[in-house]
Amino acid sequence: MKFADYTKGYVLKLEPGEELHETLIAFATKKRIPSAFFQGIGGLTNIELGYFNRAKNDYERRHFDGDYELVCANGNISDVDGKHFAHTHVVISDEKFQTFSGHFFKGIITITAEIFLFPIDIAMLRKPDEKLNFHGLDLPHHFVR
Repeated sequence: MKFADYTKGYVLKLEPGEELHETLIAFATKKRIPSAFFQGIGGLTNIELGYFNRAKNDYERRHFDGDYELVCANGNISDVDGKHFAHTHVVISDEKFQTFSGHFFKGIITITAEIFLFPIDIAMLRKPDEKLNFHGLDLPHHFVR
């Protein structure tokens, strides 16, 4: 991964073979970024997406083999039990220009991923939801000094 910093945050260029979430979390940890928002585009393979099925109280997961365009990625980095956690939703497109979207679990960079990362000065914490099987934001937020 390569990066450039600017007044509002960072521009990241992920390389082929890097896993999107692992790379973002490693960067945030190294730079001591408490929390951030990000958006990006690029290319992915070996993708796993999900849809939260409320009746089952869990994610339905689907794996996508092959190469896909990362049309849009939007997400945030927060804290779960003292560790960075990336929460991302994506839209991907195949060679027939069909799109698929959902909660992003994992994916490997094919050509590149261009990510704009915007750190914030609060640590967004996630806690287990009392009714649903996921970690939701615990608000109000907690300031970092």
